[in-house]
Amino acid sequence: MRLRTMAVWLGLATLLPLVGCAGTTAGTATSENSVIVIADADPDTLNPGLTTSTQTLDVQSKIFEGLIWLGKDGQPQPQLATSWEISPDQLTYNFTLREGVKWHDGRPFTSADVQYSFQTLLKDNARSATVLNRIGQIEAPDERTIRITLKAPYAPFLKQMKVFDTPILPKHVYENTDIKTNPANRNPVGTGPFKFANWKVGQTITLVANREYWAADQPKLDEVVFKIIAEPQNRINAMATGEVDVLPAIYLPQANIAELEGERDVEVHKQTSIPALYFVQMNEANPALAKPEVRRALTQAIDRPRIVAQAMGGLATPGYGSFGNGFPWMVNPDSSYDKLYPLDPDRARAEIAAAGGVPELRLTYDSARPPFQAAAQIIKDNLARVGVQVRLEPAESSVNRDRVYAKRDFDLALQSFTSSGDPAIGYHRMYVTNPGRSANVNATGYSNPRVDELLTQATRVSDQAQRAAAYQQAQAMLDRDVPTLVLFDEQQADVNLTRVGGLYAGQNPSDQFGQVYVRQGS
Repeated sequence: MRLRTMAVWLGLATLLPLVGCAGTTAGTATSENSVIVIADADPDTLNPGLTTSTQTLDVQSKIFEGLIWLGKDGQPQPQLATSWEISPDQLTYNFTLREGVKWHDGRPFTSADVQYSFQTLLKDNARSATVLNRIGQIEAPDERTIRITLKAPYAPFLKQMKVFDTPILPKHVYENTDIKTNPANRNPVGTGPFKFANWKVGQTITLVANREYWAADQPKLDEVVFKIIAEPQNRINAMATGEVDVLPAIYLPQANIAELEGERDVEVHKQTSIPALYFVQMNEANPALAKPEVRRALTQAIDRPRIVAQAMGGLATPGYGSFGNGFPWMVNPDSSYDKLYPLDPDRARAEIAAAGGVPELRLTYDSARPPFQAAAQIIKDNLARVGVQVRLEPAESSVNRDRVYAKRDFDLALQSFTSSGDPAIGYHRMYVTNPGRSANVNATGYSNPRVDELLTQATRVSDQAQRAAAYQQAQAMLDRDVPTLVLFDEQQADVNLTRVGGLYAGQNPSDQFGQVYVRQGS
């Protein structure tokens, strides 16, 4: 009997005297038909309208839903919307909403919830704003219809109607309240296959099956438990011993993946269906980093292949250029870091000296992310070789986000963005002008009106060749200016026990958990 099975029975035994306590004891499930998923930290909230944190997104995607979800091929599939029509000018989208959907408190889901979510609840969310700011009008002609008119054509609009970008929240729970302090932020009410049960800070978040879910054959599980394990090696150990069932790619210490690949009953699923870039933002508020020649020299000093080998265990490709290579159709074949800035510490040292030198730089990063920890040390070593001292400033996830995006209190910042389905969804945020300090949007201070124009142009046409031409021009300019250095394109590796099936129904393993099941005899 593996530890995972033993933990279930121990959890049940422990719960017997706890009358009235739903959910789990710390780190254990209460049913054989449950799945335990690793998280690295507590979410800052369970209201996806208030944050873009990974911890919140992982949990909320089981509780809330979008109008669509993305299949393995990246194409939209019906979720809260059953069908849609797009006008010939690509400006108007008519969605027909699913009938018979209920919120977890029993109230009916209607078009008013969609309208309120888009107009009010999500308006200040950086991830949602990339698409919602493009809407000119939202109408709800009846309870089952939503009509959205865009200000201008926007190619990836439909793909951003998924739960990770535009989750639908309940109007009746949030209307006429202070959205930021509403109790539902820690006790959410959704339409998804799982309902919130409890949150034991620093230990677990427990969700239970929604037995009134609109899909009659879902959910297949009784319970999903998120177990918080901050220490990376402890996550590996928990997976190897069968204490947990799922280790998502975002929390996997990639350099240690070999420890799991030979384990009995453990499956490592490698995929690149969701392009993800890891990068260094260079804050132009620092006078030295405001000089393009200094940023180019630092680029020439940083050993990206070494970072891939040591921080990622080879599960990545060194950054090709400012947009990486996750979307091959948009890559500029004539502009790349290797062509412009081949690794050359001697030349980098000379260029830094010619620019007047660089004082000690502060490098901040999320302390819970193993690739960041390893990459930060390599960058520190690389820059020391060219005469630039680096002070590492790791911070807990929410503190790091506040430091980088709200306070801009950094010199160098290690960050990562995904861009599920289209480059406009995630990668634009790395470079667009951001004077208002929106969260999770370009924190470097870099502003190039021509780049902004090209990125906008790339979203207003549907023809891929025309989009590629705009992106390639923008890439050439960004490669020259290097406001942000792309270290690598990640190859995701999600890990699960073989007892768990149905994890990879969609493009994102965190999505479609209603289809996840425990194999018989496990």
